[in-house]
Order: sequence, then structure tokens, then C-alpha cells
Amino acid sequence: MVALMALENATVLAGGTPILDQMSLQVSEGQMVAVIGPNGSGKSTLLKAMLGLVPLDSGSVTVDGLPLISMTARQRAASMAWLPQDGMIADRLRVEDVVASSRFRFNESRHACLAQAQLALEEAGAASLAARWLNELSGGERQRVELASMLAQESRCWLLDEPANHLDPVWRARTLRFLSRRLEQGNTVIVVLHDVHLLGHIDAAKTRVVGLRQGKIAWQGHLGDDDLGEGLEQIHGMTFDRAVAGDREYWIPGEEQIE
Repeated sequence: MVALMALENATVLAGGTPILDQMSLQVSEGQMVAVIGPNGSGKSTLLKAMLGLVPLDSGSVTVDGLPLISMTARQRAASMAWLPQDGMIADRLRVEDVVASSRFRFNESRHACLAQAQLALEEAGAASLAARWLNELSGGERQRVELASMLAQESRCWLLDEPANHLDPVWRARTLRFLSRRLEQGNTVIVVLHDVHLLGHIDAAKTRVVGLRQGKIAWQGHLGDDDLGEGLEQIHGMTFDRAVAGDREYWIPGEEQIE
């Protein structure tokens, strides 16, 4: 089966230093992939490489077996929706217009476009923000608008860079569970997380973990694997303690540096 998205032997250099170092990664349709790793390990660069936002010094990216560089903007929008780490620029724009603009690939009337935008805002828990100005929203409110824009875009694969940024603990948990539910709607989700304990808010049965270290994949497996703790040690160079709350488990950095 052809992977929905595939990175093959990809290298990205910055001043001669590899940010991604001959990395290969295949993501199948319907998967949830959590990308973790210490600062500077290449997590954000990995997402940008898969989106074609940074040039590869070597290697390739394909979507459904097609070279990413051969795809038009509309084809890319149909395949991939993107939430960057810093979010959207907070210009003075109506929220409903911002969400509607994510549907640029569709040949539809403005009325139909706004109707779909309203449905997306409702699903993201942001319907009350439709008539507000984007630059007047809090960070958490903008985050919900950004998720609504991804919904309205109707892309197959969602790529998100630290989507729990700017959110209080309750909305962090809600956002990550919201992403888990997208799998039931047929989406594929690739999400970068910098806090390992946030993995506890994702459906363990459906989540694949890819851990980066110095531009390479240091460990990969599934959230429910027995050796996840050992994998976290390989990724972060530190021991981790397991904590259980209800039916969820969380991993907390220990005190012992192992390298």
C-alpha cells in the first residue's frame, strides 16, 4: 500500500549542520503520529519538509506516491492542512472570513463558503467568535479559530506544530482529544508535541510515536507499547517515571541524566 505521506532519505542543512539527517518516515492514511523530541531535534523542520515549506538538500517527499514538488496549491490544500507553532497572523479580519478563506480550493459561492465556515466554527467550539475581529481574540480563542480553519479546508492530513501552545490545561486536553476524534472522521494527523506528558491525552490505541534526536529518528513505536519508557530515555537521554491517572498513563522526566 502506498503511504499517504512519505519522506525518503531527507536531509535539511542549516549552515552545513544537518537539521534533518537522511530521515525516512512513512505515514499511512488514518494514522495519528505524535512527533516528540528535545529542543532542536528537528521536529518543526520535519513538518515543514513534509509540507514543502523548507527545501531539501537531498531526499524526497511524496503524497499518495506523487512528488510533492509536482503538486499545485489546490492539490496540496486538498491533501494537507497546516497549523504552525506560532499560529496565524492576528490581523484585523473577521473570524468568519478567516475560516472561509481556508476553502479557496473549492469552486463555490461566498454564501456557501460562509455556511461551511460557520459549521466548522461550531464543530471547533468557536461559533460565538464568528463576528469577532481576529486581532481582538486571546491566544486560546485564536487556536480554536485555527482548528476551525483546518476543518473548513477539508484536507485529508492535518499537520500541527505544538497545538497546545497558548492553551490552559483544560483546553490542552480538549484539543488533543479533539485531534484523536478526527481519526474517526477519516483524517490523518501528524502532531508535534514538546511536552511528553501531553501524550496522556491522546488515544493510546491509535497513536504512533516518532521520537527525534539530533535530526534522526531515535525511537518509534506505539503509545501503548511496553517499551515506551525505554524509548523516551533514548529520545531525551534521561530516565522517565510512569504515572497512572484513571485509564490514562503519563510520563514524567526523572532526575537522573543517563548520558
